[in-house]
Amino acid sequence: MKFLILLAGCVAVSLGCSCLPFGTPKEAFCSSDFVSHVKVISKKDPNTSPGGIQDVTYTVEHLCVYRKPSKIKTLSSKIVTASNSAACGVWLEIGEEYLIGGSVDEKGVLHSYLCGTNQNWNDVSAKDKAALKAYQC
Repeated sequence: MKFLILLAGCVAVSLGCSCLPFGTPKEAFCSSDFVSHVKVISKKDPNTSPGGIQDVTYTVEHLCVYRKPSKIKTLSSKIVTASNSAACGVWLEIGEEYLIGGSVDEKGVLHSYLCGTNQNWNDVSAKDKAALKAYQC
């Protein structure tokens, strides 16, 4: 019985999201396809994607875009993430502002993950806000 409990605990731990820490804020910034100061407008609850993962889609207003792929003129107002933190999903509150980053797929869809740049805008220091405008990758 103890073995089964230990085994179940190991499986649960192995299925959770784990992140490798970035060395500096600049490394986190430069590893993202996009970084933007956004305000969350709405949330569309999970629907199952082709891979069977449940996704949440947030509609955001980009207040200031700090990084984006050069081939894209305007970032999408939709950000897709997994529906739970165990799958590295991001939980955002409607009406709140965030510094958020992530990847952009070949269709221009924005994806954000728990391991990326995701911080409530009020928690971003004045020093970091100023640095966002100066980073060169």
